[in-house]
Parts: sequence; C-alpha cells; structure tokens
Amino acid sequence: MHKYMGQSIAEKLGELTGIGPEEKEVVAYGLEYLLSSTIGIVLTLLTGLLLGLFQETLAVLFCWGILRLFAGGAHCTAFWRCTIVSCAGMIATVLLTKGAFSLVPAVIWVTASTVWTLLAVWIWAPNNSERPVSNPQRRKQLRSRALSLVLTTGLILFYFAFSGSENLQALAAAGATGFAAGALMISPPGFSLIGWCDKKLELFAPFFQERR
Repeated sequence: MHKYMGQSIAEKLGELTGIGPEEKEVVAYGLEYLLSSTIGIVLTLLTGLLLGLFQETLAVLFCWGILRLFAGGAHCTAFWRCTIVSCAGMIATVLLTKGAFSLVPAVIWVTASTVWTLLAVWIWAPNNSERPVSNPQRRKQLRSRALSLVLTTGLILFYFAFSGSENLQALAAAGATGFAAGALMISPPGFSLIGWCDKKLELFAPFFQERR
C-alpha cells in the first residue's frame, strides 16, 4: 500500500511541479521509505503502549535509530518486509530488556551492551546492505561519528543506571539494549539473520502485491 501511495503522491507532485520521470522515481522512492518507516515506528510504539512498556520502547527506538544513521545496518529487499522485521525486532528487544532488567543490575547490562556496541562499530561500521559506503574517507568519518555518538549517549545511560530511580534505570537498560541490537544489525550474524527473515517473508510476497 505504501508503495502505491508513494507513487501516487509522486505523480501528483510531478503534475504540479513539472518534474521529469527520473525525478519522480526518486521522489516516489523517498516517500515509500518515509511511509514505511512511519508505519513501522507507529506500530512499534502502539505495541509498546499496549504492553505497558511505552517509555522503554521509545528508548530502544531512539538509540537503535541514531546508531543506524551513522553505522548503517542490514535491510530486507522490500519495504514491507523491512517494516515487519524492524517492528518484530524492536518489540523483541523491548521484551528482552524487560526480562534482563529483572535479573541483571542496570549498570552491568549497560556496561556489557555499550562495550559490545563500541566493538561492533569499530570493527564493522559503516555497514549498510542497501547503500554500501566504499569511500575510505567517508567510512572513517561515519565510524568516528558513530563511536562518538555511542560514547556520549553511553555516558548518559550510565548516569541513569547509577541513579536511584528505577524508571531511569529501566530507560538506561532499554537504551543500551537498543544500541546492542543496532550493533548486531551491522555484524555478519545480523546480516545473516535479516537475510534469513527476508527469504522466509518472501514466501508471502503474493499477498502484498500492489493492486491498482
């Protein structure tokens, strides 16, 4: 549906602005990506709200999302599959955080997650299956930004983890798990996992064909 909507909006914009076919394709792609991301975020937040874990879901979304901006990550080969896998992954991450927080002190959980994220970023970032970055200078720049981001946000998470507030500790654990999950998505095992999910979901592709 979002693909059809993106193409329809691009066609209307083309009629109003007079842009050519190539420009319309670029606009349509951007709109499809925006609609897919919006749908995924809304569904994830709604699920978190229904589970009574809205704040933790926000923390996971924020940390996973900002890491992905500079470090990249694995993608499915279709927007709708990316939406499904992203939603499922984020909700699973939130539930994992909830379970771990009840068993492991927040400080230990944040420390382990942050160390893993820094190692993953240092070794693999940027690693984007959709638009690989080959320029060495650009790769170094993105890696440096990702490392700075993790260090800065990690310090804030540590502050929350050492606070006496259970709510802040829960947010710290959730944010750290979001980082760890985002780091997994730039690693070879993460790429293999997304590739496996992509192939399995492709079996349902006929049910998602656009109808005009």
